[in-house]
Amino acid sequence: MSHQDLTAAEVERRMADAVQAEEQGRYREATNLYDQLGKDIQARHGRFDSRALDAFEGVARAIRKGAEDEGAR
Repeated sequence: MSHQDLTAAEVERRMADAVQAEEQGRYREATNLYDQLGKDIQARHGRFDSRALDAFEGVARAIRKGAEDEGAR
């Protein structure tokens, strides 16, 4: 995907994919999806774009949930 292809609709679709993975307990996949999306947003729209920050918050949340899930086993 080129940087020009990162439309608002594409960001929303990719964020929804990451949320779905997180909700289904696929935390490692969710972390990777959030992380790559955040990096792509920063490359196209700037380092402090709020959507990138949201994606990186998703990384932290998925890591926390994954750790909590592992601790419950």
